[in-house]
Amino acid sequence: MRTFASSASPLAHSPADTEAAADASSHVPAPRALFITCSDSRVVPTLLTGTAPGELHELRTAGHVVPRYRSDAHCGIAATLEFALGTLHIADVILCGHTDCSALRTLQDDPPSSELPLARNWFARAAHRPGPEQRATGTTASRTPEQRHLLAQLHHLRTYPCVTRRLVTRRLRVHAWQYDDRTGRTLGWDATARTFRPLRPALPAATSTAAR
Repeated sequence: MRTFASSASPLAHSPADTEAAADASSHVPAPRALFITCSDSRVVPTLLTGTAPGELHELRTAGHVVPRYRSDAHCGIAATLEFALGTLHIADVILCGHTDCSALRTLQDDPPSSELPLARNWFARAAHRPGPEQRATGTTASRTPEQRHLLAQLHHLRTYPCVTRRLVTRRLRVHAWQYDDRTGRTLGWDATARTFRPLRPALPAATSTAAR
């Protein structure tokens, strides 16, 4: 921790500088998107999207798991979704998975509950176990286990009332991305073609393929 502290340095420009220059009131800028991704440190949302501090509202979970909505559950994910959509009025939600995910390997290995009771319960809510023994059929055969896991989380995301209402009224666009840790390439889910396609890194271009 001491190493981190000694390496820390102030930003060359305050994140609020640009906004303050454009608006004398210096009001808090609204994020352009809610970025939901894995807690893995190799996934850096601002680098993937080319955005500046303040432009993304981030939500990280182990294995980018988004549990299916439950009305009786006091869930941080549900609260973050409601705040981002209802208060910040964010119009784009990006759900981003990645390759070589250690959390998904843990899910595949099915650890004993005595060793990781909370993590086991969390991963159980993913409703998809990306193991090599699973055989995909039909149109899913070309998708990797990580991609099938990502699409399962996308389905869960759409069960939240705050998401569903805005999708119906076309006030929200939901996107599914997969970042490749090895190549640096990002793929986006094309719901019309039912396949993943390469994306350009900039946010405006990348968000053009909305997951319907």
